[in-house]
Amino acid sequence: MKISSGSSINFCRKPSDSKDYNRVLQEGKIKAGNRGKSILAVPAASLPGKEGMGIFGSRESLEFFSFAKQYWGINEIQLLPVGRYHRHGDNYPIYSGTSMDLGSQMIDIQSFISESKYRNLIGNVTDKIDYNSVLLLNSEREITLRKLFESMDTDLIREFEQYKQTGNPILEQKGLYQALAKLHGSRDYKKWNSLDKNLFNSDIVTPIEREERIAELHKLADKEIDFYKFKQFLADKSLKKAKDKLNSMGLKVNGDLICGFSYDEVWSNPKAFREGATIGWGLPALDLENPEAEKLLRQKVDFYAKRFDGLRIDASWTYIHQPHSTKDYADKFLNIIDDEVKKIKGESFDLKNIVHEFAASHEDFNIYNGNTLKPYVKDRVKVYTSDWLSSGWGSNRSFLERGWTKDSFILGATNHDSKPIEVSDEQAKALGEILKIPSEKLTDKKEFTKAKLAEPMSAYNNMLFFREALGMEGHYSKLRIPENYEKQYFDKLEKGEGFNPMDALEKSFKAQGLDKTEPKLYKKIVKYRKILEGKNNMPYWKYTAGILFSGIILFTLYKIYTSKHRLNKS
Repeated sequence: MKISSGSSINFCRKPSDSKDYNRVLQEGKIKAGNRGKSILAVPAASLPGKEGMGIFGSRESLEFFSFAKQYWGINEIQLLPVGRYHRHGDNYPIYSGTSMDLGSQMIDIQSFISESKYRNLIGNVTDKIDYNSVLLLNSEREITLRKLFESMDTDLIREFEQYKQTGNPILEQKGLYQALAKLHGSRDYKKWNSLDKNLFNSDIVTPIEREERIAELHKLADKEIDFYKFKQFLADKSLKKAKDKLNSMGLKVNGDLICGFSYDEVWSNPKAFREGATIGWGLPALDLENPEAEKLLRQKVDFYAKRFDGLRIDASWTYIHQPHSTKDYADKFLNIIDDEVKKIKGESFDLKNIVHEFAASHEDFNIYNGNTLKPYVKDRVKVYTSDWLSSGWGSNRSFLERGWTKDSFILGATNHDSKPIEVSDEQAKALGEILKIPSEKLTDKKEFTKAKLAEPMSAYNNMLFFREALGMEGHYSKLRIPENYEKQYFDKLEKGEGFNPMDALEKSFKAQGLDKTEPKLYKKIVKYRKILEGKNNMPYWKYTAGILFSGIILFTLYKIYTSKHRLNKS
């Protein structure tokens, strides 16, 4: 079966099925309960394209998002961290990237160079991400970017100079850090000499010493500092262009505000952090009693609010961990975020577009006071998965029964932290009760997975992770959506794998009795579920043979008609 992501769906039927499919999908979602956000979560590096890793804003990535909107009904994109990746051994962990700048995966280089030059960057694209082909300093992409930097035309130079003045306000410190890291042969500033590692610590280095050293660094590495800024300029320009296009398609783009701070941000803001304290994972803890901490936090919020339609606050609960203090900082921290976003977006901005990851153990962060949600958690949007699904937790029904308002949480079957879906007796029992499916049927992994993906369909806001949507296997940080994702996706559906939105709707309708109250819509949902699975499709050879046979009949009739016409004339 072949379904095109263009304006019409090739169901081997009339093209008008495309509009009907979308109508049924949207009406079905609303009836099922999904009237808010339908989010697709994906890292830019995993997007399809012609280079070794995905590039946000590339032609192929935009086509993929169009595909996801058309077939899965998404209305928002949740990008995983957009900062610069750093190599750790043989890996490039996404959540160890930078905080307040953009990585090379955000530069749509094809927009800035000729088609012939771009062909040099096209490598052997596989279903695994080749980070090295894009990120290494001696990669063809980096060489091309440097050549572009060294041969800018007048218009680009003028635009770049303006960006340096009005763009990211902390570019200067970050550029200096790049120069020093290269000079010292290490990104870890603690290994540098006393002057350089304490350059922004006013208790150790005087303002005059700092200014003299910065001037010296510009003499030594001004070109390198400017090259870093140039790449940020291209990334920002590419991001804006891509976001504008996606917005015009009816898709919002959300940024992932990672909970940590980058080495360069800690180095240039030493008084913002509690010395020796961590929020976990070795990440330094802000000192929320110090005005410098609030200033830095606001800068980070600014960075994302200016570039994205909405924000996901990664591990939101970690910021409130203040060692050796019994004070609850959660309300202060959350209000800082809300206040700063409204400064950038305006007072009319809907704070429901700020999504918090509050999911944590009770030891780390308890969202309840007894049986009641804490005030600062209650109305803020919380994002959860059904990884820990049970009869009393992890489902749309269980959250509503606990008193959560329907528009104050987002629910997905999985996310980037999830392990591969495996059958669980406890979860099968809970899913069976919710979806009214015999639990013994859910002992089959494919049926269990389909039920897991179907359960969030009834949530007012729901989320879909790209890996489970496409039926892919493996750790997401290595997975690459293939160029022929359409074919692979529909092949998966025919095997009962991947996310079939019509199957999810069918299950949700039956569970809620909507198959009885909305019989016409339900019948259409079942019809399209079968089509997506390939069960209602005419095999391609029969479809082709039918067209060929019809052509032969028409040609024969034409020959008979023209032959009779000639006889009559004679």
